[in-house]
Amino acid sequence: MVVFSPCGINCRDCDAYIATKNDDIELLKQLQCNYMKQFAKEISMEELKCDGCQGEGRKISFCSVCEVRVCATEHGYVNCAECAELPCEKGSFIWQENSVSLANLLSERKQID
Repeated sequence: MVVFSPCGINCRDCDAYIATKNDDIELLKQLQCNYMKQFAKEISMEELKCDGCQGEGRKISFCSVCEVRVCATEHGYVNCAECAELPCEKGSFIWQENSVSLANLLSERKQID
């Protein structure tokens, strides 16, 4: 069974998770560069390391404070597929047109129902 993050990302497909698990410095550098291009902000490689959203370990710095993750945790949900309000405004930044993470959650919801 695949476990998705609260917002619907499959950790096994997440480059930050993969780079952390494989101690892949080159992939972390690439993610760092991509972050700078996308958000015009610097982020350290340490801030990009992630042991998975559902675990107790490290989280990408912005994921650890993500409004979607905080909401799911406060409601006791593993992920947003359990929430009747999916998709909501909190996830609009990630659940855009052709969103893989939203499709993951909607598929997961079908299995729950």
